[in-house]
Amino acid sequence: MLLRRLGCALALASAAAACSSEEPGSSASSPPWWASDGSVLWLSRTGLYADIARGIVASDSVPFQPRFQLWSDGAEKQRWLRLPPGARIDNGDPDHWQLPPGALVFKEFAREGKRIETRVLARTGSGPRDYWLGAFLWNEEESDARFVPDGVQDARGTSHDVPSSKRCGTCHDGAPGRVLGLSAVQQPQLPAELLRRPAAPSPAPGTPETQAALGYLHANCAHCHNPRGSAFPDTDLDLRLLSRDVSPEATLAQRTTLQVPLQFFRRRGARWRVLGGAPEQSALLQRMSQPDPLIRMPPLGTERIDPAGVAAVRAWIESLAP
Repeated sequence: MLLRRLGCALALASAAAACSSEEPGSSASSPPWWASDGSVLWLSRTGLYADIARGIVASDSVPFQPRFQLWSDGAEKQRWLRLPPGARIDNGDPDHWQLPPGALVFKEFAREGKRIETRVLARTGSGPRDYWLGAFLWNEEESDARFVPDGVQDARGTSHDVPSSKRCGTCHDGAPGRVLGLSAVQQPQLPAELLRRPAAPSPAPGTPETQAALGYLHANCAHCHNPRGSAFPDTDLDLRLLSRDVSPEATLAQRTTLQVPLQFFRRRGARWRVLGGAPEQSALLQRMSQPDPLIRMPPLGTERIDPAGVAAVRAWIESLAP
């Protein structure tokens, strides 16, 4: 379904241009389990599981959860991180944690009681392009999952679409370290021995309601809406939360939206990205809650409006002074 959408306006057009032109699953270097002979690549070869048929995860696969979640149409998700022995994550820049070479990040999606896919991000070397991204589709027995470089629509009889390898870069290339859920703001609660230095807490600023809205925009929108992101050539919107933010007014999200006139998007009743106290006149909220898939944001990875996310952003806009 999602993969059959046409366009998604200028943001998606620029996103497509940002995707890697390399072959699906390739990078400047490949992970050691990469099947260079063209044979089927299975999730069981990546080391995530000690016994994949029984669902037993390897002891060195560390579960984690980012504080602010990406909406995936209600899919249940699990995440794991594997590092080479003795390796640590470079968290010297609190907003852009860097994986060491050989690190693996896994993200499993389940819908309707079925495991649908597991996405893998591998740091394959020390260079800026040494990353491998791909998705693995679970078989009907859920005894293993095979690499699907071109993605799958309506996977396993659900409405869930597995993305192609090239599509993965549309979002992940917006972060210097490619991983979107590892930062001081996201507070993933990893064991201290996996980090180069102690991770100082970096709470989002504002009331709980404001934190929820700004955190939602950070997790769901900022990977495209930042200076590295695929949407930035078309609109200078920046929706990141940063560890240095001490107040809502200091956040990039508020500075680049509140009372800022629209650049390209035109909709009846909306002339501003966000108009304080007026959610119905705020284009940001209009696009989040728009049923038309060619207008709705985000344009990738979701087909359904997130009612909780819409409510959080609406409450934040209502709290802002006109």
